[in-house]
Amino acid sequence: MIKNNEIINLIFMLAIILLVLWNIILSISFTRLKGKYKKMMRGSSNKNLEQMIADYMASIESTIDRVQLLNEEVIHLKEQTDRCVQKLSITRYNAFSDTGSDLSYSIALLDNYNNGVIITSIYGRNESVTYAKPIENGSSKYPLSVEEEMVLNRCLKSKR
Repeated sequence: MIKNNEIINLIFMLAIILLVLWNIILSISFTRLKGKYKKMMRGSSNKNLEQMIADYMASIESTIDRVQLLNEEVIHLKEQTDRCVQKLSITRYNAFSDTGSDLSYSIALLDNYNNGVIITSIYGRNESVTYAKPIENGSSKYPLSVEEEMVLNRCLKSKR
C-alpha cells in the first residue's frame, strides 16, 4: 500500500509541476497579448474595439473617396497637359543671300497629338514678314518651305 501512495504522490507532484509550467506559459502569453492590446488601443479614450473598427472603416471609406477624386483630377490634368505645347523645334537661316546673318527663323510648336503651329519670320534688308501655319495631326494644309518641313519633322520625331 505504501508503494501505491508513493506512486500517487509522484503523479500528483508531476501534475502540479506541469500545472505550474502551464501557468507560467499562460502568464507570459497573457502579458504579450496585453501589450499588443494596449498598443492597438492607444489613442482611444475608453472606446471598445467595435467602435474603433467602425471608426477605422469610416476613415478608410473617406480615404478611398479622396483617392478616387484625386485620380479623376490627375486624369483631367493629363488631358489638359496633352493639349499644351509638348514639342518644340526651331531653326535659324539666311533667307536671302544679300543679308549678312541667320536672322530668319521657323519654329514649330506642337502638342502631344501633333497639333499646333509653325511660325516663320523672313528677314530682309527692307522688310521682315512673319506668318503662321496651323498644324493638325502632324501636317499642314498649306505648303511648307524646306525649313518649315525640317522643324516639323524634328518635332514629330521628338518624344515629349
